[in-house]
Amino acid sequence: MSVQNGYPADRLRARMTAGPPVAVAGCHDALGARLAEAAGFEAIHLSGALVSAAVLGLPDLGFAGATDMLDALRRVTAGTGLPVVADADTGYGDPLQAAETTRRYERAGAAALHLEDQVQPKRCGHSAGVRLVDLPVAVARLRAAVAARERLVVIARTDALPVAGADEALRRVDAFAATGADAVMVEGAVDAATVRRVREAAGGLPVVVNNSAAGPPADPLDVLAKAGARLVLFPVAAALAGAQAMRETYRRILRDGRAPDPAMTWTELNDLLGLPGLAEQEARWLPGSPDPSEEIS
Repeated sequence: MSVQNGYPADRLRARMTAGPPVAVAGCHDALGARLAEAAGFEAIHLSGALVSAAVLGLPDLGFAGATDMLDALRRVTAGTGLPVVADADTGYGDPLQAAETTRRYERAGAAALHLEDQVQPKRCGHSAGVRLVDLPVAVARLRAAVAARERLVVIARTDALPVAGADEALRRVDAFAATGADAVMVEGAVDAATVRRVREAAGGLPVVVNNSAAGPPADPLDVLAKAGARLVLFPVAAALAGAQAMRETYRRILRDGRAPDPAMTWTELNDLLGLPGLAEQEARWLPGSPDPSEEIS
């Protein structure tokens, strides 16, 4: 894990204003965070849908609550020094709850959170049956989050586009921009033309694009950048690849009676986890201790 200076929220805020847009890798645990950082990503995304699937084994229908997300957030931040953008759903209530959620997320190490305008319990923004709260309620949640944060980046998200249409989504973006939020996100806005309209409605605030496998694919990063996108989330792409690999491995064990040759060796995994460096530390502190990085013959 690399050592990075400064508060993650400050680093993320600065990065959102300069350079190319940031591709944000979705993961739900420390191993995923280490893999994303080793691959060269600059930020991590923690999705409520992914936590619900990976930790609870349930679809994104509001089953994952604040405690589940905070537990996952602590695991992810333990594995990386990269800024973590965390899904805060609706704030798990109204303004008082949104404020407390913001404080807890920041204490748990989040660099940013996104807060949406669905009713509670919410559901995946790409699912049928999404219902929105009235605009004053959504604005109040955001104002509470902005007032409660210290450094945390607050991303105002609306799910109005697929439910109520572009005009309502843009009306909400305009209202959200006045709350003091740092960026805006419109679920379903994945093409440059729509992103450009969102940025204009937000008065030039950075736009976050959710390039989720649950919805239509987004335009390429360079195209989105010209339209004003600053963060592009890839919340479940790696998890879907990992789930397919696990499924195929399980099937082959039962079919063949043995495990297939691993795509990653155990030594490679332990190298990623920092075992050689930890073995050196142990040898300095406890002379004569066996080297845990050496395989037993």
